[in-house]
Amino acid sequence: MKHSTPLFVRLTALAAFLPALAFAADDAAKAAEPAYSKKGADTCLGCHDDEVTLAVFHGKHGQPNDPKSPFGKGQLQCEACHGPAGDHTKRVKKGETRPPVIRFERDSAAPVSVQNGMCLNCHEGSMQASWHAGPHAANDVSCAACHDLHAKKDAVLSTRTQAEVCYTCHVSERGQFNKPFAHPVRQGQLACSDCHAPHGTTADKQLVKATLNQTCYECHADKRGPFLWEHAPVAEDCASCHSPHGSSQPGMLKARGPMLCQSCHSQQGHPSIANGPSGLPGGTGPTVSSLALGNCMNCHSQVHGSNHPSGSTLTR
Repeated sequence: MKHSTPLFVRLTALAAFLPALAFAADDAAKAAEPAYSKKGADTCLGCHDDEVTLAVFHGKHGQPNDPKSPFGKGQLQCEACHGPAGDHTKRVKKGETRPPVIRFERDSAAPVSVQNGMCLNCHEGSMQASWHAGPHAANDVSCAACHDLHAKKDAVLSTRTQAEVCYTCHVSERGQFNKPFAHPVRQGQLACSDCHAPHGTTADKQLVKATLNQTCYECHADKRGPFLWEHAPVAEDCASCHSPHGSSQPGMLKARGPMLCQSCHSQQGHPSIANGPSGLPGGTGPTVSSLALGNCMNCHSQVHGSNHPSGSTLTR
């Protein structure tokens, strides 16, 4: 009579054998992983000893006394960013191609997601929390498209030089900031990142605050209010009247008064008819003469709001 091994005995034997299979699979996976070089940066610098590469030691990423730096004690040095270079540093036979490492350039073989992933291994704090949902990530903009780590000073981190980096893609904004009346970006007194968060936010246009008005109030606090008499467009959106980057009109207005005002105020206490050679219809009294000077704000000077008891028309 043929006796079969009980089922529970077979299962017990299989359970004992599974850990051995798992360890063997782990060993095979580790063997397939690219290896790191044995001498680290010393191996890299044997070939890459040019001025551009060596400039990394002038920035934060090349500081050996900073434990958070790739060159800090126990860190992976060049390979912390460029990935394992063990195969890259081996001798290659004639006709063979040297295995590549991750290069942070526009023509790099590494996809942008891989390049940015290396950066986000360290730089994934609160500033980068919205990166994956932002327009830069959506358009496959790499970190290296804006940042230059192999430089004594990263241009995008300086108020005076940041705009030139942004203009590489945002060409039309350069023209706006060169208009006669503009925020002092051209003079190096204001940076794009003072208003916009390049790593992404939940606000429109990647603003640093939830709304445009809140962003503007960071500098223009006197326009915040609250006012006894408010001007509705001011409370709603500063861009209703102003061009935020630059304009040909004083005060960065979108148009001169009365044309700007008449885009909302079609009939408000006096005829909203454009000035002509003979002034405005209705005579040449003081009111008409003032209007004929060409700007509603000659009288309505408190356009952002008034706290005067008699300031309902924003004249005082």
